[in-house]
Amino acid sequence: MVGPRPGARLFLLLTLLTTASACRQREDTRPNLIIILVDTLRSDHLHSYGYPRETSPSLDALARRGILFEQAISAAPWTLPSAMSLLTGRLPSSHRVENDGMKLAPGIPILAEVLKQAGYVTAAVVSHIYVDSPFGFQRGFDRFDDFGLSKDYRFEAGLEPIAGQVTDHALVEIRRMEKGRPFFLLVHYFDPHWDYDPPAPYDSRFTTPYSGTVTGSYQSFSKYALPGETLPPGALQHLIDLYDGEIAYTDAQIGRLLQILEKEGVARRSVVVVVSDHGEEFKEHGSLGHGRDLYDEVTRVPLIVADLRKPVQERRVEEEVRSIDVFPTLCALAEVIPPRGVQGASLIPFLSGERGEARPAISETIRFDAYKKSYREPHAKLIVGLESNSRELYDLQSDPAERINLWERRGQEALAMEQALFEQVDVLNGGWNLRWSSDGSPHRFSGSIETEGLITAVVPLFPQAGRHRVARGKRIDFDLEGVSGSGGLSFAVSPSDSRVGFSLALDGAPEKRRVFVGARRTTPTASPFTFASAEPAELFSKPAFSSGRELGYFLWKSPGPSQEEASELTEAMKERLRSLGYIR
Repeated sequence: MVGPRPGARLFLLLTLLTTASACRQREDTRPNLIIILVDTLRSDHLHSYGYPRETSPSLDALARRGILFEQAISAAPWTLPSAMSLLTGRLPSSHRVENDGMKLAPGIPILAEVLKQAGYVTAAVVSHIYVDSPFGFQRGFDRFDDFGLSKDYRFEAGLEPIAGQVTDHALVEIRRMEKGRPFFLLVHYFDPHWDYDPPAPYDSRFTTPYSGTVTGSYQSFSKYALPGETLPPGALQHLIDLYDGEIAYTDAQIGRLLQILEKEGVARRSVVVVVSDHGEEFKEHGSLGHGRDLYDEVTRVPLIVADLRKPVQERRVEEEVRSIDVFPTLCALAEVIPPRGVQGASLIPFLSGERGEARPAISETIRFDAYKKSYREPHAKLIVGLESNSRELYDLQSDPAERINLWERRGQEALAMEQALFEQVDVLNGGWNLRWSSDGSPHRFSGSIETEGLITAVVPLFPQAGRHRVARGKRIDFDLEGVSGSGGLSFAVSPSDSRVGFSLALDGAPEKRRVFVGARRTTPTASPFTFASAEPAELFSKPAFSSGRELGYFLWKSPGPSQEEASELTEAMKERLRSLGYIR
């Protein structure tokens, strides 16, 4: 029997391949994945989290269908680093998008890239510049709708779209999704962020009588934002009333989005995650707004995961989890192995009804020259202020409002938590190390360090508080008198090859003869002195010196990422703990 001609065989093969591909698409039962990211949303202002006001009927209903996490902790107290942590599964000190001017490195995968490579259609609708392409958020998205913010954005110009517009654009994306393939959709709502200016009727839904001059405009209340500044009578409650109105308006628009998911038949194939990047301060610890502090009012956020493919679950999880856990969770649902470097852990055990273990949570900020890190366990929390050399320890069980600092009374517990904190955060990857040593007699060590880049980490290696400060993220000034032993500062800058200048003084006089650089102990030719981007090789080797016996400054630079860095960081941690009097 004569077989088919070559052309016919090729046509048959292409037909079979096309049919097989179509079958694979039809058989792809992986869920659609939808993240609803609500900016500046405190968990304790949602009714489902115990708030007495009915601010969130839509989210409350979604929580009744899924899993509500009662203790979810954000990685940062403001949008840029927190949103990047959510979408990379890494802490801010790991993904390094910690402040303005930074962009995600090409080698760090973002969630949309991972899901796109796994066959997902990807789309995003974002409503603020801090979740936008200048910082790398657009990577991996087939469609990225930012309302044109990245083209002509001006801070405080009110260019952000309101929640109704965000929902409208999100619905367009849902209806454009390719049939037969799962999709990943990120929807970002900005409204609860100041200015607190909800549209009618939400502008008066919770307001109480108020005749003062303070409004929801940031310009109106910004002069009261810092600790020590007292708001006029009634003004604080008025701001909270307007903030709650913003939440209620956003909740209504999220409800409209969820209704369309049902109407379009998308819901029954979807998993929806609702989370916030951070909360908001209303003078609980003296401040208004967010970004500088790491108390629970800014780091404890709502987290609701609803698998709409399943029957109603309505379960609450008491164990502490982290926002960085969302990334590996969605990877698991998409049947994808998370990439290396992800620091979060999947929430699947909790979603499956198992009793998972609580996860210690780390939060970080370098915003407004506040170089702070916190380590939170379910019943205790440590806050380390590296810019001021301060530490706060709170018993969250007896003192959930974080009012009583127990650091001096519970030093051993604080020590264990600080060790755990610095073992997990990437503090000095490619960082600078400045040490000073006395000859046994008391001396004064003072000076300044300045960079053309941005200071991203500071680790003081002396016990005294208030003896150094960071200015504008570019300068460190220090002044310590009566030093008969040793001390120092370790710090990192971004970009790592930025120029760094040193002005060092010994006993009040400029010093260069007793400044030793690198293992070769080179002395600078002038004071002050600057190192350019192409540093001498000796800067990458720690100089030899006898701590507390040889008078002088000792300067070197750690190498970039490497296996050896862990031991260097461990030693730096030992020096810090020794300087604080923890170990000898």
